[in-house]
Amino acid sequence: MDLRANVKTYIKENSLSQSKFAGLVGINGGALSAWLGEKYTGNAETVENPIISFFDRQGKRSEQATIDEIVFAETGISQRISATLDYCRTQSIIGCIYGDAGVGKTATAKEWAKDKTDVIYIAASVANCSPKPFFKRMARELKSPRSGQLDDIYSEVVEKLAVTPKTIIIDEAQHLTLKTLELVRSLNDETQTAIVLIGNDKVYSKLLGKQQAEFAQLFSRIGMKLHVLTDNFKLKDIKAIFTSLLDGDANGFMLDIAKSKYGLRGAIHVYINASNNGDISKEGLRAIAATMGIVA
Repeated sequence: MDLRANVKTYIKENSLSQSKFAGLVGINGGALSAWLGEKYTGNAETVENPIISFFDRQGKRSEQATIDEIVFAETGISQRISATLDYCRTQSIIGCIYGDAGVGKTATAKEWAKDKTDVIYIAASVANCSPKPFFKRMARELKSPRSGQLDDIYSEVVEKLAVTPKTIIIDEAQHLTLKTLELVRSLNDETQTAIVLIGNDKVYSKLLGKQQAEFAQLFSRIGMKLHVLTDNFKLKDIKAIFTSLLDGDANGFMLDIAKSKYGLRGAIHVYINASNNGDISKEGLRAIAATMGIVA
């Protein structure tokens, strides 16, 4: 199969547009279209070399274990997170799930939400932490107008949620400003929309706001709180996640990492790297962890 045929097959099998594929490869969409139609008049290597490099990277990636291969496994922590999400959704309240990084908060939230058409998942960041960018993002998820002033966008969101009940999960919520959090609370007041804030300990501290009276009203609206820690991991959780680890000592070592500051995320990275190194024994895992600077 020649290079053009490979490109056409890849585009079809991955349901991509030509412009999307061009973006992945790093070439101009028009140049790709002309090249595929054998009408490109420029130096063909400027199109073909990036494509060859792209397929080379894809081939090497397919030969290695990746994080994507770690199938979601239910742990004691994920069960508690899912139960909290269920409760908030049923009761239409504001909830807060917070705690250590790397315990599976995000993975569990995404797994819980993926088959629920009434759930919206939004990841907050420094780019959308203030009111207008955040509510523009929410409006996009709701397929409602997202132009105009903040008041206009917010009103459209309220109107949409009033007639179409949703559960809104806001991940990395510690990034949200006080004003954004206040407007999020107002959404619950005005539409009885279930809202779950997920983040690290900072989000809870921000909500608690012992030294800031302006947080009092927001904190009083939190109907359900869940604190999750890496210390909550059990050996059975490790066995459920890393099913190919047959060595009991290896499981114990992975549990030590998961319970440390590196969390489950750190344990997964150690496992993937050790797997690609061809040794997932305790010794192999320990060697990789040392190389990565991870000390359980």
